[in-house]
Amino acid sequence: MMDSYFIRVFVIPSAVFLSAIFGASYGSGREVMEFVSSLGPTGGLVALATVAITHCLLLTLSFEIARMYRTYDYQSFCKVLLGPGWIIYELVILMGMLIALSITMTVGGTVLEDHFGVTVWVGSLLIFALVVGLNYYGRVIVEKSMMLSIAALFMVLVVLVVQLLSGYTDQIAATFAEEGHASGGVLTGLKYAIGGGGYLPLLLYCAMGLRTRAEAFTAGVFAAALAIIPATIFHLAFMVGYPAIVEERIPTYWMFDQISTPLMLNIYVVVMFVLVAQTGVALMQGLIQRIDNWQTQRTGQALGRLGHAGISAFVIVISLSLGSMGIIALILRGYTIMFASFIFVFVVPLFTYGAYLVLKNRSAKS
Repeated sequence: MMDSYFIRVFVIPSAVFLSAIFGASYGSGREVMEFVSSLGPTGGLVALATVAITHCLLLTLSFEIARMYRTYDYQSFCKVLLGPGWIIYELVILMGMLIALSITMTVGGTVLEDHFGVTVWVGSLLIFALVVGLNYYGRVIVEKSMMLSIAALFMVLVVLVVQLLSGYTDQIAATFAEEGHASGGVLTGLKYAIGGGGYLPLLLYCAMGLRTRAEAFTAGVFAAALAIIPATIFHLAFMVGYPAIVEERIPTYWMFDQISTPLMLNIYVVVMFVLVAQTGVALMQGLIQRIDNWQTQRTGQALGRLGHAGISAFVIVISLSLGSMGIIALILRGYTIMFASFIFVFVVPLFTYGAYLVLKNRSAKS
């Protein structure tokens, strides 16, 4: 089953990519609010279109290069793309991983505190257990858990869309009619997309099943399209409470509380918490792939399960120390730092030399 065309091309790459970006880019809604909905109804749509196009280009090129050179960990991928400069990406991605994991731990703990009244540390410890436990059992279990999590997310989103269509279309239409168009959607969308998409080399283990150029491109386009759906639905739902919702610390929590039923709010909190944890799982699996590759080259054998769990635990503990900055501060500072860094060490090289490699390979085959 896991080797079928549908699973290899459509399901695994999309589930891994969306799982990886959901916790640090979508989960709380604060990120969508800062980089999309704060621009107003139409300005937000421009930002979303920019995010979708940027993710599509990043994914298709990265998947094809990984397939061509069989580089499924970020170190070997960056050696192809950057040559001796690969070490710069490694320094950037390690810093970025700590920022993303800090956002993940903070968001997860805050959601459980706000909804169930438990201390933030309980949620953080649960995320710690999920990240360490799933990475202990390995990549196949990680990918299966992500597929189940994304399926649960889209079930919740379908219910939310039905509720919006049945009772709030007039309010959303009124917001679009009353609010003027805000400029800056393209630049803000680029910042948002690159700030999250720059982690893509960590996730290339999801491209191991891609066998042809057509499959790589299909997987990239589909993953980008699927990943923008939750942000689009959240943006439209936020327009029900716009502009007051801009000040909410966790806009998705407020949104479900106002629009949906208490049961759906409870379900979303659980699904969101699991997907926030899955962001940590996805990023840690990328780091483990890199370390396993290094260990195999050095000793001929990858690390065992306990080694994988130990690495996960060590990185998570370090990231916890950054969580005291607060959600909004972490998001704004983290995206600013990562946007600037990823531009130089990933996006520009990918869109220039990476695109050249892809085109050159096509010409050689012709």
